Amino acid sequence: MTFTWRALTRADIPAAAAVANAAFAADGTGEMVTEELMAEDFGNPRLNLASDTIGLWDGDDLAGLGSVHGREELVDGRALVTLRGQIHPRHRGRGLGRRLLTYLEGLGEEWAAKHLPGAPVRLRASGGLAGSSTQQLLEQSGYRPDNYFVTMEVDLSTWADPGTQTVAIRPGEELREAIREAHNDAFRDHRNYSPIPADQWAHFAASSSMRPEQSQVVLVDGRVLAYALATEEKPGTLHLGLVGTRREARGRGLAKDVLIASLRAAREAGFDISELEVDQSSPTGADRLYASVGYRPVRVLSRYTRDVS
Repeated sequence: MTFTWRALTRADIPAAAAVANAAFAADGTGEMVTEELMAEDFGNPRLNLASDTIGLWDGDDLAGLGSVHGREELVDGRALVTLRGQIHPRHRGRGLGRRLLTYLEGLGEEWAAKHLPGAPVRLRASGGLAGSSTQQLLEQSGYRPDNYFVTMEVDLSTWADPGTQTVAIRPGEELREAIREAHNDAFRDHRNYSPIPADQWAHFAASSSMRPEQSQVVLVDGRVLAYALATEEKPGTLHLGLVGTRREARGRGLAKDVLIASLRAAREAGFDISELEVDQSSPTGADRLYASVGYRPVRVLSRYTRDVS
């Protein structure tokens, strides 16, 4: 096999989106990406296409792709670098997954040496569904399960609205920084925490997938105490990517308020499904909260790590 390995460019966006979607469909992860969203990902201010991405080409055919994304601050005393990669289903079974993983590991260690020199390195990657070929590859390569994320969904056509009043409101643009502050506080006691910097937050907030009309916050004296931020990556499915409550405000039912308000707004807007993910190791018992308003588990995705120094 003769493949060309080179960093991805913006000209590769259509091919990259096609490979990613083919891999997502084959792996059953429930993910999807449009060319527009792929272009936005390529424009991430913390992603250097020349040094942080790779594509492997069979002639003019993109067989696989990958990227590395690191945290700018140490996490548990280590440089934490996430590896992301996909091989198109028609190119699988040829050893390309292992070669791609090895290449990404090298990029990840280079990223850590450049941004956090001298720090020990922890590599992280999604293992997909239980028993997947990705899990097997990672385990054979020395990775071990780190945590599991449960995707939960509500079928909005059958959702039973509890009818309770909420204090949640739709956030305006003027609350963007206040929501970031609330999010960084809410997740400070979660594992693998590091604060989201302002430029990353601005990039996220500007995404074409954002759905502010279905997002909700609880605002008291000008401070955001709870929030649910909605995006739409798959047509008809509202994704609550960030849900949280400031630690000082926990136990007051505010997270339930933003969830119920978002579900109502999603159904009124004609969405079919509302979905979110929850870390099984969440210290706040978030899975029980989500179940209490109607979310039900539909799949579990694993995350693996390996310490390399």
